[in-house]
Amino acid sequence: MTSRLLSHLEEGILNSLISAMTILVFVEVIARFFFNTGFLWIQELTLTLCGWFVLFGMSYGVKVGAHIGVDAFVSKLPPKGRKYTALLAVTICIIYCIMFLIGSWDYLAKMYQIGVPMEDLDVPHFIVNLLDADQAWELFRIDSEDPAIPLWLSQSILLIGFLMLTWRLIELGIAILRNQMDGFYLADEAKESLHLIDETPDTTNDKNLGDK
Repeated sequence: MTSRLLSHLEEGILNSLISAMTILVFVEVIARFFFNTGFLWIQELTLTLCGWFVLFGMSYGVKVGAHIGVDAFVSKLPPKGRKYTALLAVTICIIYCIMFLIGSWDYLAKMYQIGVPMEDLDVPHFIVNLLDADQAWELFRIDSEDPAIPLWLSQSILLIGFLMLTWRLIELGIAILRNQMDGFYLADEAKESLHLIDETPDTTNDKNLGDK
């Protein structure tokens, strides 16, 4: 039950992010082409949402098998060979995630220490009014006189995304050890394309009959 709720939550967040990006880009295009104007904050917000969508979605991609991989060699191995190769690949991915988590922590800690703000995105005024000026700076690095969103907050998805990805990889490694899976569940574009072709109705014969 908990796993299902978390899955729905992930899907809801990803759907919200992609929907918000689509709406913002649509508004920006309409503003530029029909009203000869634009909004700088939309561009920065869209880029931020895109980063959140990619980094938040990469762990979900591992879960549902949305990532593309090359398994032509691995698929030819015997079951034990596939298992050990998959465990090696998972271990390498986890090491990579740990390295990225360390780098992300150092980067975000530096941004937090310096208090670097975003360029065109501000914290809503009703939130700023709820915060004490000293506490806003000490806790969040928000300047009450120029309440731009702090960069560490907008880029915290670096930690969130790679923590989630690490957890998904650990889950995958445990499933491989228990022989519940034999490796990464990868997307197969060729197979999906052939499946779509098989499902597409053949209208050639109908057209020939019509011509006759």
